Amino acid sequence: ADHKWQLPVAMATDREPFLQMRNDGNAHLTVFFEGTANTIKPLTTQIGLFFTLTDAFDVTGGHLGGVALGQPRKMAFDGCGVTDGLCGTLCAKGLRHQCGLVRRQVDNLLAELQGQTQKLKVNAVGLSRGGIACSYLAQVMSDIPASRCELSLLLFDPVPGDLLTVAQLDLLGLTNTFASKDLSNCLCLSRVLALYPYEPLPAILCHAPVLCRYPTHCMVEEEVTLGCHQGALMAYGLQGPHIDLPSSLCFLRIRRWLIECGTPLDHRHLDCTVSVRNLEEQCLQRCNAEAKKVRPSSRCSHSAFSYWGASIVRNRPDRGVQYLNEQHRLLAGVAQVEDEKLLLEIRSDRTPFPSGLLCCLAFIAVLLVFPLLFQG
Repeated sequence: ADHKWQLPVAMATDREPFLQMRNDGNAHLTVFFEGTANTIKPLTTQIGLFFTLTDAFDVTGGHLGGVALGQPRKMAFDGCGVTDGLCGTLCAKGLRHQCGLVRRQVDNLLAELQGQTQKLKVNAVGLSRGGIACSYLAQVMSDIPASRCELSLLLFDPVPGDLLTVAQLDLLGLTNTFASKDLSNCLCLSRVLALYPYEPLPAILCHAPVLCRYPTHCMVEEEVTLGCHQGALMAYGLQGPHIDLPSSLCFLRIRRWLIECGTPLDHRHLDCTVSVRNLEEQCLQRCNAEAKKVRPSSRCSHSAFSYWGASIVRNRPDRGVQYLNEQHRLLAGVAQVEDEKLLLEIRSDRTPFPSGLLCCLAFIAVLLVFPLLFQG
């Protein structure tokens, strides 16, 4: 418990601010949820990579005792398509069970902390359907007071697996979209970072992400990034002369968030995996070049704030717009400007055209009108 986590000298020079890791006396639990068809081991994406890099005791198997309270803990779950087969792939079956296992661990830690001044800090990172698992975790933990626990979520492209039309026609609240979009009642939710790659997939693949509603006391960061869904979170292309820019940007962003939230990373292992300083330099150069390219795009999204949804867009380069997103600005070492326009952004005022809903209404109209044509 007396051990203090310190950054190596090389890491202390990172461009990104506030990268200080320390033992704050609180209990820490970090949870990782993989995407639908992905596994933690063998490693599929950076979710598994960061689980490996997290310097904590693995309690995924349900270990509840015998670990010092000051020892950070971690858990990780394969995608629901891996654990629950076809039902997991189609309906996200298994996510609530995974969240139940986390709540069991949380309750055990809170019981150990009973009568003490320390808090429990829970950090959860999820990709795709794993991002939906993070939302369900917030709901499962919604009754825990903020005085006892702080929950921080990193949602990477949280995809409920519903067509926009299906979610719009869901009057009974049966879809994953409806179930996961409102987290406003979670008392202990203190921080959220939601990352959305801007490149769209075909609508038939049901990969529209969801924009959630959070508590008013929660610190919320919603950012659009380069790449396409989990293709922006690959564990390769993070070093060498030809880096994968979307994955590299997300690696640096998630690493920064984990450190800020107190998750201890094994920096000796990290240094062997990725040269962070070199990666930052390459990302900055590549982002500067990428910001000059004309690649306008729009991606549909579910939204807790609009029945019709919202749009995740890449704008055309414009005079005075220098940065792709917040991560690009951080790498450039430039202070944030209020209401600064970025090339990649979420547009809640730009709702997707409801083509699917109109087709459904037209089909119903045909079914109603067609029999009338053959009446007497």
